[in-house]
Amino acid sequence: MQDSSTATHFDTSVIAPVTQVSDTAPVPKKKKIKKSLSSDSLVQAKAPDHSLQTSLVQVDTPVASPPYEKTKQINFFTTHELKVVHQGPQSLNHKTPDWIFPVLLLVAAAFAWLRTYYQKYFIQIASAFFNNNLTNQIVRDENILVQRASMVLNLVFNLVAALFLYFASIHYSWSLGGMGTGFNRYIFFTLLVSAAYAMKFLILKISGYLFRLNREMSTYLFNIFLVNNMLGMLLIPMVALLAFSNGFRESWIFGLSLFFIVAGFLYRIGRGITIGFTSPAFSPYYLFLYLCALEFAPIAVLVKILSQQ
Repeated sequence: MQDSSTATHFDTSVIAPVTQVSDTAPVPKKKKIKKSLSSDSLVQAKAPDHSLQTSLVQVDTPVASPPYEKTKQINFFTTHELKVVHQGPQSLNHKTPDWIFPVLLLVAAAFAWLRTYYQKYFIQIASAFFNNNLTNQIVRDENILVQRASMVLNLVFNLVAALFLYFASIHYSWSLGGMGTGFNRYIFFTLLVSAAYAMKFLILKISGYLFRLNREMSTYLFNIFLVNNMLGMLLIPMVALLAFSNGFRESWIFGLSLFFIVAGFLYRIGRGITIGFTSPAFSPYYLFLYLCALEFAPIAVLVKILSQQ
């Protein structure tokens, strides 16, 4: 009887702290309970306590997480307006050379510099394009700042016109004596445009000196560079489209650019005739000779050469 009472008293004393420990910190107290049980021979002789095992099982058994619920996946590209054209990767059609972007960046920088530091004279030059009296006033004043702004615009025109001729030569497959399609072709067109207008400037200056028409020739030369300045600004977006459109509507862009060029040429001829009528020594015969020799003949030769390419 003493043994059974002792065992019963021991079981109660052991189970009580186990239940209390399992409610607070189950993992560290579990080892101490096993050690105390192994040290007592009476507990080893008795049958294992089910209440103790239950408390230990409740401590060791992890709480089962709720089952994973699969979410429904929605494809946002099935009803998209963009349709798949190619099933695999396509090679890059690198049509535009790398040196074209720095040229366009130089043109944009020159134009921005002119608008920033010579905005007054830039507006004056743009207004002179539509006002013949203002053009005569600028020629009489000979303002050095206006001339400097006009020189910057002439530089922009040379770069843009050469770039336009470069794209035209690539689009229409001009051979040009076996010249390559790289940067050397662009340099050739740049030198060609600069040399053509420099020669024209010298011929008109010499003609004005020989026929004593310095004022009229100066006015006409200013009108030539004025039309070129406006044409250069109009061709900047056209050249940018030709450079980065990747062949999209190139014929339309060339047609629109050609319209600007022809309109500028006819406008320049009209203003030249107007300047000739204001001169006391005006002669329709000399005007006709000038137009045939220095205006229409170079264009006819250029068209003839390009048609044979």
